[in-house]
Amino acid sequence: MADFKTHLMGAAVVSGLAATTLVMTGQFPHQAVIGYFILGVIGGLLPDIDSPHSIPVRIAFMGLAVIAGFLVVFTFGRRYSLVELILLWIGCFALIRYGVFELLDRYTVHRGLIHSIPMGVSCGLVTTALAYQVFDASVTHAWMCGTFVTLGFLVHLLLDEFYSVNLFGKKLLKKSFGTAFSLGSLKQPIGTLALYLAVIGLFYLCPPPRPFTEQMLNRETYHGIVQRLLPGETWFPGFLRRVTPTSLLVR
Repeated sequence: MADFKTHLMGAAVVSGLAATTLVMTGQFPHQAVIGYFILGVIGGLLPDIDSPHSIPVRIAFMGLAVIAGFLVVFTFGRRYSLVELILLWIGCFALIRYGVFELLDRYTVHRGLIHSIPMGVSCGLVTTALAYQVFDASVTHAWMCGTFVTLGFLVHLLLDEFYSVNLFGKKLLKKSFGTAFSLGSLKQPIGTLALYLAVIGLFYLCPPPRPFTEQMLNRETYHGIVQRLLPGETWFPGFLRRVTPTSLLVR
């Protein structure tokens, strides 16, 4: 199984490449793309929430609780007083750090249903629904947030499967092979069924994905990327002008 550092770097690299592609399309604000990247990295750490005794997971959960608290404050900042906003922040932080965290610690098993594809889809759908219903994001922005969370989640699962292949041992596959990138568990039929029902229910809570899919499948969205896959005759044209102070150029 890959360690915390590998999962973090893997999610960062894949999310970074996807975010860079979005920047090249010129159709997404840079602030939004940075947010997508962060969500992709968070998604890459989510599958390990079923091992809460791990120090990196505790740190990640603490960071998630802090970020969630600030997102709530940013959303309701113009409606409520300072005292009310502080209470909202504390409530959100406590709910995630001590409520959700303790529930996961008590009722989950490492490498269980949380390490599965439908759980990754569920996390993406929850993010999409929250972005649209709670934070008033546009349809495209909401689905993009959910997509990056699922992307990071799947990268985590794939890395775990990759590390279950023993290239230098007598046995090519370790016992853990197939336990991460899975569609569910035959040993937990009720839990697997509940997970798929949750996916269906969450999908109906999300906005219609048509505007998002139309933009993502439109050739015009990627027209400029194909032409810019490789540099032209010169590398980094105009780069020195942008990074060199004007006073030096005048001299």
